Amino acid sequence: MGAVLSVDDVREQVADALGEPTERIGVHDDLLELGLDSIRLMGLLERWRELGADTSFADLAETPTVAAWSALLSRPADG
Repeated sequence: MGAVLSVDDVREQVADALGEPTERIGVHDDLLELGLDSIRLMGLLERWRELGADTSFADLAETPTVAAWSALLSRPADG
């Protein structure tokens, strides 16, 4: 079973990891350029895996945007 995280869920969690207000994180912003480093990314990934996400660090790092991550995190585990 895969995690089902909305765009808003992902955006809120990323904003929290960055210590920024949610409204400062655009869904198409490059999160690495906004200061999300690999340690914080791993923390988010572990949280999402606990919720059932079936994705990897490389998948997230390939397209580091809220929109792309939300699409990855809402897909079926075997899809």
